[in-house]
Amino acid sequence: MEVFQSPAVIALVIFTSSVLLALFERRRQRRRQALQNGCDLPPRYKAKEPFWAFDFTMKLFGDVHTMAENMQKYGKTFIVESLFSAPIIFTADAQNMPAMASKDWGNGWRRQGFEQFTGRGILTEDGEMWHQARKMIRPGFAKSNISEMSYYESVVEDFIKHLPVGRTVDIQPLFIKTASLNFMNNALHWTIGFDAMNPPKDAPYSRDEFLKLWDQGVMGTGLRLMLGSMKFLLPDKSFNRVCDSIRSFVDYHIERAMKRNDTQEPKRFVDAFISESDDRSFIRNHLIQGIIGAQDTTSVLMSNTIHFLARRPELWKELREEVLSKGDDIFSFDSLRTNTFMQNIFSESLRLRPVFPAFQRRSLRATTLPTGGGPDGTAPIYCPADTDLHLSFYALHRDPRVFGPDVEEFNPQRWKTIKPTQFEYIPFGVGPRNCLGREKSLVEAAWMLARLAREFERVEGRGSGKWQGVMKISCANKFGCEVAFFSSTRGQDGTNP
Repeated sequence: MEVFQSPAVIALVIFTSSVLLALFERRRQRRRQALQNGCDLPPRYKAKEPFWAFDFTMKLFGDVHTMAENMQKYGKTFIVESLFSAPIIFTADAQNMPAMASKDWGNGWRRQGFEQFTGRGILTEDGEMWHQARKMIRPGFAKSNISEMSYYESVVEDFIKHLPVGRTVDIQPLFIKTASLNFMNNALHWTIGFDAMNPPKDAPYSRDEFLKLWDQGVMGTGLRLMLGSMKFLLPDKSFNRVCDSIRSFVDYHIERAMKRNDTQEPKRFVDAFISESDDRSFIRNHLIQGIIGAQDTTSVLMSNTIHFLARRPELWKELREEVLSKGDDIFSFDSLRTNTFMQNIFSESLRLRPVFPAFQRRSLRATTLPTGGGPDGTAPIYCPADTDLHLSFYALHRDPRVFGPDVEEFNPQRWKTIKPTQFEYIPFGVGPRNCLGREKSLVEAAWMLARLAREFERVEGRGSGKWQGVMKISCANKFGCEVAFFSSTRGQDGTNP
């Protein structure tokens, strides 16, 4: 009995009771407010750590499949509450997805994670600043600009030339960040005009130095997004140095773009901005944010797709036959964009493993979600201003009523018969904020896939074959993508025998 008389134990009991009472009272007030507006609260996720629900966040960012597991346990919509952070509503209900396109919801929440690295731009802003940036960016994605593939073709050819043959290779880092020419090179060329094959000698950093800085910047931003209001736990001094270095590299290329006269060349991303604005910070911020999208989307999509195909030899055989039957004619923007077989492969890959498995929005004013509240999950949900909403595409894409009973199977053939609505399948966003680079990414991925299929008779999966999506800014496999490519015309060193 003496232990229960200890001041420390008494203080702990009082503290714990206070926390539980505070959470109870907060939820009671929210429910009263919801009922007053003809709504109800969604089911509550029971976090083990009550202050920030940090256990939930760590599990979610460490394994994206947690999204689907939570939906099976709590329903398509539920709420995560904690003492020191705002509640977050999680939903995978297609009826709630139009919130993405609604003016009642915005992206300003991203600012606390992105701003140190990217500054303020189209990914972090709402209202007039977002509209202005969107208007400037749109011409950069005109077909006349994105259909010129000569530089990208050289990137792909160099990539394939250096690809090991007949032995195990983790192709995921090759796609994303190796020193060989890769998607990052193409992203830098398209956004800021940096040519990794002929780099300027007076640039502040070499490509490899920049890639190292970039990896540190993306990692630091991902951690800050994950921690949210707890990002103060991370050291800022070294991260700020990294961000300053990245800004100086981009500033250098903005200056070069302003000086060159290349009106006969396809417009790059940087050109869209310098023709409309002389605000260097505004231009730089959007270019850094543009590099994020241009790099990750295609590279992660390709890694995930190869991971599937390496374990489905019959699909690789069919893909190779398709590519060989078309000859060189397949290597054009329009042919790749309209090739049903390859685009169905990518649709299925993005269904099961979306590059961006969720979007988060914050309510700009008091609003409602149409469904997910109450004991049966059918009542509308009242959302006061500054409510955070997490839209889970990873779980949304696993609805058997839309995609069939075999939702966990990689089956590109299903796309011959299914017709999901724009709110049932969301690989690139929807509404006014949809991804402008969708066609660019899909055609680049198709070009790479077609060249791999033409070059290699088969590809084998190696390693454990496990896939566990880890969320940073995009979502890639924790275990990489170990495969082996085989060709009868090339030796193991990649040369012709």
